[in-house]
Amino acid sequence: MSQSITVPVTFIRSFKYRTTCYLPLSNIPQSATVKDLFDRIHHGKHHIRYTLQYSCLEVKISSVIPSPFKNLCYDALKVRHKAFNTKSGELLIDLEGDPIPSNSDLTLESLGIVNETEVAVFKMSDFLAQRDNPEFLW
Repeated sequence: MSQSITVPVTFIRSFKYRTTCYLPLSNIPQSATVKDLFDRIHHGKHHIRYTLQYSCLEVKISSVIPSPFKNLCYDALKVRHKAFNTKSGELLIDLEGDPIPSNSDLTLESLGIVNETEVAVFKMSDFLAQRDNPEFLW
């Protein structure tokens, strides 16, 4: 049986304005795929379960997440910070390298995501636009 981990997630609404929302996802199996993680983010409102495993967060019904973040279609993920390692100087995420698409069958474990590894989720098109023309307005 795989270990359950907590994955702190930063939802990035805008790279230009650095608009983010932070929320930890608990009880995620380390053997879960990236696709499973995004299913939980996008379809949480359709999978309401009142067991301990699912009570930690259902993004679509969470009162902690502001509405503009709930309605955005996240389709990419990138590791922000691995637990117990040094953090980069980037305010949001490192714009170098390619993000992982939401339909990936890679497991969290194969990506090096362990307990307390911070990840960022965002729209791939916004990421590519920011990488090609970095502009920050705050």
